[in-house]
Amino acid sequence: MPEGYVIRELPDGGREFLLVDPVLAWVQIDDRVHLRFGPAEIVLGGPFDVVVDGVGHHLDPRRAEELGPVLALFPGTARWLWAGPDGRLTLEFEHGGRLGVRPGGPPGAWAVEVAGPDDGTAG
Repeated sequence: MPEGYVIRELPDGGREFLLVDPVLAWVQIDDRVHLRFGPAEIVLGGPFDVVVDGVGHHLDPRRAEELGPVLALFPGTARWLWAGPDGRLTLEFEHGGRLGVRPGGPPGAWAVEVAGPDDGTAG
């Protein structure tokens, strides 16, 4: 079992990721978008949707100049993170923000991982 989250099977065949630490510690943007929650990291490598203040945005990590809306999720606390049986990843925040990765995206469109020892600062 990963140390940053626990996976719970849902009745519909999806999976819930119970984060050990649900507080969004930092956001990193390189050729992907990284959202760090304690020792867990959500990595977005393909197009995704973000809803902030009721406004939806379709974003792509390869277009860094358009990723501003993802920064509005910070600071935040995850309320629920799950993957549907169709492969759709959804992350809901307590402040009402929402992030989603549509099913059928490219390989590596999303991952939930246990992060390495890097604390998110340049070294």
